[in-house]
Amino acid sequence: MRRRTLLAGGGTTLAAIVASGAVSRSSGNESLLEAARQPGDAGEASTSTETVLPETVHETSLYEIEAPEVGPTAMVFGGVHGDERSGIEVAREVTDWHPNAGTLVVVPETDRVAVENDEREGIDGDLNRQFPADGEPTTDLARGIWDAVERHEPDVVLDLHRSLGIYGLHREYVGQAIFHSPDARGDDLADRLDDDAVPWYLPFHRFSARESGSSGPLLFQKAARELEASAYLFETTEFMFDQPTRNEMTRLAAAHVLELHGLLAAGGDE
Repeated sequence: MRRRTLLAGGGTTLAAIVASGAVSRSSGNESLLEAARQPGDAGEASTSTETVLPETVHETSLYEIEAPEVGPTAMVFGGVHGDERSGIEVAREVTDWHPNAGTLVVVPETDRVAVENDEREGIDGDLNRQFPADGEPTTDLARGIWDAVERHEPDVVLDLHRSLGIYGLHREYVGQAIFHSPDARGDDLADRLDDDAVPWYLPFHRFSARESGSSGPLLFQKAARELEASAYLFETTEFMFDQPTRNEMTRLAAAHVLELHGLLAAGGDE
């Protein structure tokens, strides 16, 4: 009844949010994020850095974080689209996280030129359309990124994005959605994010989990198709969310994916 009254009457709280165009709130799962940021009982993780496509215009940094215990390998990408700052900023943060098991590989600025120009596309267009099912990646950048993926052989892939609107509410936009391979845990991730981060007074901002086929040209689809990785494309939205809110939802998405796949110990606020 509260939701119906709010939507029909334009509730005072929602009206104020729409007017300001921003929602800022603290995380509902600080214990999980604290677990990600601090070494566990088994000890410190070790970090090494390599350069992808060195001495080219596309050169970008890749961080490999080895946990003290064996486990799966997860790769996290930010900056496939250079103007989607939440994914870039959170991926940079993740380079300082401490997985409890396995290996965490992070590429914060996947299309570095696009990131530096604060534009969606880089020199050769939209990087996330350059991994076709019927052939090799179509540009030097895409081939360099895919070479790195093949070297690290991830069990899990998470690609961080931001849309302008909400999937199913705004035509052509895909915000507040989790697209995932058939064996990934998209429904669990959506449920956890709704519990942690979506206010009750924004029901249209609840996350949708959508299983994706592997035949498309996106990076996460190629990882699912060719490496049988559990793959996710995460999208938050600019609609009514300010930058800190988008960052927090993206941060929580990364932490929950690592927890769901065994790299991060449970934070306790499930």
